[in-house]
Amino acid sequence: MGNQFWWFYDVIAIAITLVCIFLSSKKGTIKAAITTVGYGIALALALGISSSTAETLYQNTMRSSCINNIDRSLKSDTFVNKYASYLESLGYSLRVNPEKLTSIFGGEKNIDEELVKYINNINGRRIAEDEEVISLVHEGYAVVIRDIVSQNVNKYAAETAAKEIRSDSSGMQELAPLITDREDRTPAAKYIADHYTAPAFVTIYKLIGFLLLFVAAAIMIYLILKQYMSRDDTKIDAGAHICGGIIGIIKGGLFVTVAAALIRIWAIMGSDEMLFFNNSVIDKSIIFKYFYTFVSSL
Repeated sequence: MGNQFWWFYDVIAIAITLVCIFLSSKKGTIKAAITTVGYGIALALALGISSSTAETLYQNTMRSSCINNIDRSLKSDTFVNKYASYLESLGYSLRVNPEKLTSIFGGEKNIDEELVKYINNINGRRIAEDEEVISLVHEGYAVVIRDIVSQNVNKYAAETAAKEIRSDSSGMQELAPLITDREDRTPAAKYIADHYTAPAFVTIYKLIGFLLLFVAAAIMIYLILKQYMSRDDTKIDAGAHICGGIIGIIKGGLFVTVAAALIRIWAIMGSDEMLFFNNSVIDKSIIFKYFYTFVSSL
């Protein structure tokens, strides 16, 4: 399946909603309302608990492994050599001196300003206005850190690191001296893990935790409601069936949100490169993309 099958996601959303409408209409207004509120509470609890515990879970589980994997990628002069290659690939015929870059990154002056001065004077001429060069400098941070992280950590974490740097590159002022330290680069690996890759793993923990907690809470609520609600549906009139069906639309939205969370995990695990489970396909959908966007913002 490829991009032309974007409609499949909308079919999933509509099918889930129709099933919920049918089941809720059979239950009638009161039962449908109670069960919908119950599942809504389950969803809210799952979101709240998973959001509050994801950071702690990352710190106590994956953080040390992530630091070790990043540290393995930070061999001698890795960052400087990759950054030099990035600058030389820009198409301005630059010939970068790695030692000069090392002195800039390891210095106490503003790194952005020093890099702009250096880049605009390598060939004895300005290649662009300072603002444009600064944007190139910041993109270089993102590209190089992404490449370093991707060597021994998953691609989603690498892309997340690049995204974090693009949104705020000020941390490079602190990271650059650490990452160019030829004696011990573990502090640099810790900084990257804590500031740039942590959001990726926190998101994964949050989504998995949300799904597990919702299923557990939903089963518990279902069993409780099943025990205390009468099964006698013979006295439900047509109006109650209609109202129950309308309430089923809300219940359908809850379950489509859960389905979006599951698909979001598949997309992440596939590094957004799977033929069907990727963002470009989902973005073409008409209905499902709104639920997916909500889940992605968690």
